[in-house]
Formats: sequence, C-alpha cells, structure tokens
Amino acid sequence: MHSDKTYIKINGVDYSTSAILNLSIQNADDLWAETVSFLVEWLNPEATIRQQSSGSTAAPKQMQLPKAAMIESAKMTGFFFGFHDRMNVLLCLSPKYIAGKMMIIRALVWKMNLILAKTTSNPIAHIDQPIDFCAMVPLQLSKILDETPLKLKLLNTVIIGGSALSPQLEQQLQEVQTSFYHTYGMTETMSHIALRKINGEHKSAWFSTLKNIEVSADARGCLIIDAKSLGINKLLTNDLVSIASDQKFKLLGRIDDVIISAGKKIHPLLVEQKLGRHFKNQMLIVGIPHEKAGETTLLVIEGNTTIAALYELWKALSALLTAEEMPRRIHFIDQIPMLESGKPNRKLLRKMLIEERL
Repeated sequence: MHSDKTYIKINGVDYSTSAILNLSIQNADDLWAETVSFLVEWLNPEATIRQQSSGSTAAPKQMQLPKAAMIESAKMTGFFFGFHDRMNVLLCLSPKYIAGKMMIIRALVWKMNLILAKTTSNPIAHIDQPIDFCAMVPLQLSKILDETPLKLKLLNTVIIGGSALSPQLEQQLQEVQTSFYHTYGMTETMSHIALRKINGEHKSAWFSTLKNIEVSADARGCLIIDAKSLGINKLLTNDLVSIASDQKFKLLGRIDDVIISAGKKIHPLLVEQKLGRHFKNQMLIVGIPHEKAGETTLLVIEGNTTIAALYELWKALSALLTAEEMPRRIHFIDQIPMLESGKPNRKLLRKMLIEERL
C-alpha cells in the first residue's frame, strides 16, 4: 500500500505516491505527461527502468538500468553540488532520455522542488523564479544567449551535456555569473560520471570524476570507467582521452571520428576547438573517402560567405592549424544536421557529403 506522505514536489505542489498514481495525463502538455508516466514506472516493483540509448554513437538500443544505481548517481551529484530540500531544480529535458529521468530522480532523492519548464530550444523564456540547478544541452544555452540572455541570472548552476561543447559557446559563457559545468557520461552510466567547470573560479579543460569513480585508458587510448557503486566494472568506451590521473582526464574525440589521411591521424574535436575560439559560425571537421589518401578532410560551416571573406578565412586557417590539420576543402551548408539529443549528427552529415560527391 502506497503512503500518502509527500513523495515529490512539482511546481511547488506536494504529491503523495497515491496522488501520482491517480494523476490524469489526458490533455496534459508533453513534459507533464512524460514526467508522470516516468514516476508511475518508477513506483512499480520492478528493480530496473527501461531506457533507450540516444543513438549518437551507434544504433539506439534498449537497456535495463538498475533503480538502485540511478539513486546512487543522484546522491553523488547531490553531494558534489550540495543539494538540499529548499532548492528549486528545473526540468527542461525530456524524461524519454536519461538526462531528463535523472533530474526527476535527483528531485526525489534530495526532496527538492521540481519545476517543469518546456523542452524547447529556449526553456527559460517564461521562467521568472530563481533556479538553483538545471541540466541543458548546448543548443538550449545558445538559444537563451541569443534571445533572453538576461534570464540566465535566474540560474545558479547549470550542467551541460549531450554533446561536445563548442569553443564559441564556452567563450560566451565566460561573462555570465551562473556556474556552468560540462558533463561526461552516457546512458550506461546513469548520466554523468565526471564534470569540468567551464567558467569562473576553478575552470578547467580537464574532467574530474565524481566520488569513488576511477578512469583509465586501453591500448587504443580510449576511456575505461570503473564505478563499482553504480554497478559498472571496467566499462570500455570509444572516447579517446588524455589521462592525468585515475580521477582526471581530457577528451580528445571519438575513435570512430578520427580521420586517417595519408597515414596521418586527425582528431576532429581538437581541430574544431582550435577554430571555435576564432570563428562564430557552427563548424565541423569531417572526413570523406579519397582514392589516394584514404580520407580527406572537409571543413563544413553553417551559413555562406563571399569570395573575399573566404580568402581571409583560408589565411586565418593557415595561421591556426598545422599542415596535417588543414582541411583540403571548405563546404558551406544551410544547417548542420542534429540529433534529438542536441548533438551534431556527424554520420548523417558525412553521408550527405559523400552523396553530394564532394
């Protein structure tokens, strides 16, 4: 029998377990319906939660995540950030994904007030109260900076995940008082296992793991995660890293994104980070087949330009990049394709470029 004591606070209203189980989601907005549906699933006696991976690095797959491990993850995040029961936390990511689910569980575990926003590109457009903690994807922050930058003063701490953080966006966030952290994690790890501060005091290019989580690298240079409190033992990833210690690492990119051109290895993420500090447009480095070199590099840029500006761009690239890193061609595109999770869809972009016979 379920208790009638407060189970979770949503938008300032206390709900008991029985109230949650009896809530109607008919004619409700999507985020409310998804939140209630997840809470009902969470309340069932099963020990696991069904979750589909994002599909950003491989075909999406169904997995069963232990509820106990999800609770432990919420506790680790809370200890790191100092959560308490007087905090307001914002949900602006769909509970269809692990990031949205974990925000709900953090509110549950730490008895915080869960405020439901919108899962739109600008989720705080209509928020008018202080928010202690929230999670967003880079696309959402970019839109906020474009449309309602003054609203950011309502946010105390924001964790950013879902994709690599562009140097352009990171630079923009330096002038904002809100504390921003870039996260590293995946569906298998129940959200993030490491964080790096990207502005203000203690900013760093290195990720630091949460308590009792250790990292190492395999022979390829790819990250291995050991998080026994989450039930994770030597989880092998395809993320290339530089390891400073068993609790500190830097991302170099994904091994399946590495471009091998004329025997030289090119890490797109590192090249993009170099360029992003100097150019505002969204851009990606992509490798496409080449009959002699194996692969050749393209710099794909959103938008368009003039011949004169293109000449100046090429000169700037020559000053910023090594000979091996220099793209062999520049290609302009109206919009770089994105995944639902907010990550650039590199596979689709590469397919599009090959089909265009570039």
